[in-house]
Amino acid sequence: MDYNNIKTAILGSTGSVGTQAIDALSQFGAEITMLAAGKNHEKLIEQALAVNPRIVATSDETCAEKLKEALSHTHIKIYSGEDAVCRAIYDCGASLIVHSISGMAGLPAALAAAETGARIAMANKEALIAAGHLIYNRLEKSGGELIPVDSEHSAIFQCLCAQGAAHPSRQADPSKVRRILLTASGGPFFGWNSEQLDTVTPEMALAHPTWKMGPKITVDCATLMNKGFELIEACRLFGVDSSKVEVLIHRQSIIHSMVEYIDTSVIAQLSYPDMRDCVRFALTYPDRAPAGSPPLDFAKVGTLTFHEPDNEAFPLLNLARETWSRGGTAPASLIAADEEAVDAFLKKKIGFGDIARVVIAAMNKITVYDADSEAPIYRAEQEARCITGDIIKAISK
Repeated sequence: MDYNNIKTAILGSTGSVGTQAIDALSQFGAEITMLAAGKNHEKLIEQALAVNPRIVATSDETCAEKLKEALSHTHIKIYSGEDAVCRAIYDCGASLIVHSISGMAGLPAALAAAETGARIAMANKEALIAAGHLIYNRLEKSGGELIPVDSEHSAIFQCLCAQGAAHPSRQADPSKVRRILLTASGGPFFGWNSEQLDTVTPEMALAHPTWKMGPKITVDCATLMNKGFELIEACRLFGVDSSKVEVLIHRQSIIHSMVEYIDTSVIAQLSYPDMRDCVRFALTYPDRAPAGSPPLDFAKVGTLTFHEPDNEAFPLLNLARETWSRGGTAPASLIAADEEAVDAFLKKKIGFGDIARVVIAAMNKITVYDADSEAPIYRAEQEARCITGDIIKAISK
C-alpha cells in the first residue's frame, strides 16, 4: 500500500511517543500535516522545520510567540490559545491522528478527534479511562476508528486480530475471551517491600529498566499505577469485565501481552520493545509493512519469566480494579489524585510510599457522579485534585 497520500496529525509531538511517531511515519513517507504540543517551543520549532506541516498548534501563548517568530518565513499556520489543538484537529484534514498528549489534558483533543471520522492512533490512556464511552459514541457517529498505541494494548489488539475477533470500531468479542494477560516490566523496584520503597528518591524512580518516557508515566510504572490504568484501559477498549484482566510481571518485556480464549488457547504478541512498531501498526492496520524493530533472536532472548504482582507492596494496582468497579466518574478521580500525588513526589514534598497512601486516602473521600457527559467528569477531576491537595498538605507539614 502507498502511504504517501495519507495525511497525519501528531498531538503531543514533542513527547517521547510523539517524537517516535514522527520517526515511524516519516519512514513511510506519510504527510504530517499538523503538529501540536505544549511548552517545548525549541523542540516544536525543530520538528516543524523538519517535517513542514501545514499547521502547528499550541495552547501555550509564550510558545506560540516563539513559533511565530521562528516560522515567519514559512507557510506554516500557527494556532494558539486554549482551544488551539481542537481547532487544528478540525481544520487539518488528517485521516490518521496520533494522540500522545499526556494526562487528562488530552481529553478535549480526544473528543475532537473522534468527531472528525479519522483513525485515531491512541497513546493517551487517561482520556480513554475517564471518558472512553464518550469517545466511542463520537466515533460511532463520525465513522472514525481507534487503534491503541500503548504497547500492551496494541499487543492485545493484534492477538484479537489473529483470532478474527477484532473490529476497528469496537475491537473485541468478549464472549470469545477467557482472560486478557496484561504484562508489566515490574519497574525498577521489582521485589522490593514497603519499607524499602519508602527510601526511594525521584532520581531512583525515574530510572525505568525498559522504556524511555516522561517523568509522570515513569513514576507510575514504578508504583504499578500505570498498570492499573492499563487494566481499566483494557476494559474500555475491549469490552471485558475487569475480572477477565490479569496482570503478570514479565521482566524481559518481550511478550507485550496475551489473550487466552475460551478453549484455553493463548495467543501472544512478541517483539523487542519499540513504540514505533505500535505507531506503524496503527497506520498500516489491517495490513503490515516490512519495517520495524530487528527480528527477535530467540536464542539470545533465552528465558522468559513471569511473576504475580506484589499487591501488598504495590497496592495501586488493586485500587485501579476497585475504581473500575465503582464506575461513573471514579476513574477520572483516580487519574487526578495520582497526578497530584506524583507531582508532589517529584517536587520532594512527599515520599515514594506516600504516593499510594495519598491516592488511596483521596479515593476514599471522593464523590462518584454519573459520567454521562464531559461536565461531571471535569467536576470529579477538580474535586479529586482539591481533596488530594489537602491530604498532601497535611502529611508534608
